[in-house]
Amino acid sequence: MRFVVAMAVVCAAGTAVADPKPKVLVLPLAPSHAIDVNAARAFDARLLVALDDTKRIQTVTHDEDTECTTLPCLASLGTKLGASYVLSLAIVPEGSTVTLFGTLVDVKTATAWRRIELPRVTASTLAKTPQELVPQILGTQPSPGPAVLSWAKPALGVSVTAATAIHDQLVALKAFKVIPIDGVDRATPTHRAELTVSELSIAEPRRGICKWYDGTLVGTFSIVDLSNGRVVWSKTVTSQASKRVHFSSRSDVIDQLVSQAVTDWMSAFRAAGVLKPKRG
Repeated sequence: MRFVVAMAVVCAAGTAVADPKPKVLVLPLAPSHAIDVNAARAFDARLLVALDDTKRIQTVTHDEDTECTTLPCLASLGTKLGASYVLSLAIVPEGSTVTLFGTLVDVKTATAWRRIELPRVTASTLAKTPQELVPQILGTQPSPGPAVLSWAKPALGVSVTAATAIHDQLVALKAFKVIPIDGVDRATPTHRAELTVSELSIAEPRRGICKWYDGTLVGTFSIVDLSNGRVVWSKTVTSQASKRVHFSSRSDVIDQLVSQAVTDWMSAFRAAGVLKPKRG
């Protein structure tokens, strides 16, 4: 299923205008089986806020529904409303998540000016994605400030535990801003952290007269540059733990696996110098 967000974005300077801020037309998301109405309306509202917060554009809303999806149709709509560019976004389900794909259309030529992609978005986090889309929509501006890291909220369970532990350690580094996993923050992120656990298994073999818990965890921690949607750093780790059944529980094994994985991820992150502030 598709939805469309259309907006005018003047990306090139040089033409004298009375208002230095270009006008941006934002159309509401169309109903889709992949997202409910409330999530779509929250996305609409937060997209307007995220764009206005940049202070680089002037947003305009349009009450009439449109079913434009082709480049010529979007270009025609943009021209009619005084737009210079039109952004078309499509939501594509992929397993348990969805991916946002976008094309920035030049209304003068009716051709694609820029491609946009934001993967691994869940229905519950869709309303928080507008801030992550802004760098790809408007482009990044040179800034001496530190990076701003947001989080792709992981699924429930061990992924949440691991992500929370990494989040707290990244905050303690004080090298860049880290947006809370569950909190609301108006800062525009420059990067996004993603954590997935691809395997978590605990066997109960018997060694002699004793039974043991043998656990294995395999997971990947990645950093995505939101200006282009590319992964700038990724680390897959495998942690293993063994404990006697008589003296421990499955939760004890999981805690040890997560702790070991977090230690390995953070060691690799520090060694790689990811998101390290640039010296002037």
